[in-house]
Amino acid sequence: MALRFANEKTTYEELVAAVEAAVSGAPPDEVHVVRAGRDGRAVIDTLAAQACRRPALLIPHDAGVDYTARISRDLRAFTDDPERLPNAHGLWTTTSGSTGRPKIVAHDPDGVDRFVRWARTRFALGTDTVSLSLSPINFDIATLDVWAVLAAGGQVVFAPQEDLTNGAALAAAARTHNVSLLQAVPVVLTLIARARTPAPQVRTVVSTGDFYPLETLPDLDAAFPRAALWSVYGSTETNDSFVLDLRGATAGELGDPVDGVHHRIDGTGELVVSTPFQALGYVNAPNDAWRTAEGRREFRTGDLVTTDTDGTLRLSGRSDRQVKVRGVRLSLDAIETVLRHQNGVADAVVTVRSKGSGDRELLAAVLVEPGAAVTNLALRSAVSSALNPTAVPSRTFLTTEPFPVTGTGKTDRNSAIRRLLERQPV
Repeated sequence: MALRFANEKTTYEELVAAVEAAVSGAPPDEVHVVRAGRDGRAVIDTLAAQACRRPALLIPHDAGVDYTARISRDLRAFTDDPERLPNAHGLWTTTSGSTGRPKIVAHDPDGVDRFVRWARTRFALGTDTVSLSLSPINFDIATLDVWAVLAAGGQVVFAPQEDLTNGAALAAAARTHNVSLLQAVPVVLTLIARARTPAPQVRTVVSTGDFYPLETLPDLDAAFPRAALWSVYGSTETNDSFVLDLRGATAGELGDPVDGVHHRIDGTGELVVSTPFQALGYVNAPNDAWRTAEGRREFRTGDLVTTDTDGTLRLSGRSDRQVKVRGVRLSLDAIETVLRHQNGVADAVVTVRSKGSGDRELLAAVLVEPGAAVTNLALRSAVSSALNPTAVPSRTFLTTEPFPVTGTGKTDRNSAIRRLLERQPV
């Protein structure tokens, strides 16, 4: 069996036949835009485009009129550009958009092949692998839990859209389908872990897209008692770059570089990497984040990193998350970290906005665990003690409603704050 979704299933024979039928009617020399729905159609359309050596641009399944109109403009501009990226006939995915407009990333076809070979070996993928897909396939992590699994002859089970925020339902799906590989962003893994219904048949759990909250690691360990628990780090543009055993992880630790990965920290503290899997570049944005040095093509990640005396790399924040408030430079990531480490806090996001006076203010949203006694006063005191008093948010909203996420499964900070502001106007 190749695919399972809803109450349907697709064998490999049926998948091959469907792809061949789609190829026969495919227009030549055209970017194929694929809506990343949670069914076999998106997989078929993507494979058909790749069989024709045409780019397959994967977009959110629920992309609206404005989104698709912007994509159409970007594609026209790309087609008309005489200096457009060469050999860009592979998978195209989008960045999360969590820090601005989503960028279209053209992945290197050879780089994807190298990644698939690495993943099959690193995570022992084979014909007996059953993957539970929990993220849209327009998210680059599908390279592991969809494309690498299919390349290994395994089975991909697509969890229903309505279950993606239901930890108990996802845990049940893992048991029902005898899932052996489970990859997800931390917020989804945490939901599953807190359902407290163990799935001992799972062999491999991979946390990706953000740091896993180590304070909930005992729950994850109990949920998957026989599984290897891994964290993989890497941007959409470079794919996985570092791998870390979560059971031995410490706060902010990136892990060990994947074979073939080179990295350095520049004078500003920014992490620069070169990987065997990295993308060709952006379709709809300048490609000045890439450069060639010492014979290698490098990517400036935007991540700020420090090195311990033993060489351990730790993420300290994002360069685009450094702001000035009342003349003081602050890290929004550092404020979030303090808030997340308080008792009863499940998650926290912090943003900055301009005030009418020309000044800027910090706004925070804190996701409170059910039944926990969390107060604004305690949170303000914690931030003031750990950081600078200027780092204390002007307003902190407490909520028990999960934060909204972007099309790639990451927390949508701006939407989370905006939603709470609309409910509690200044």
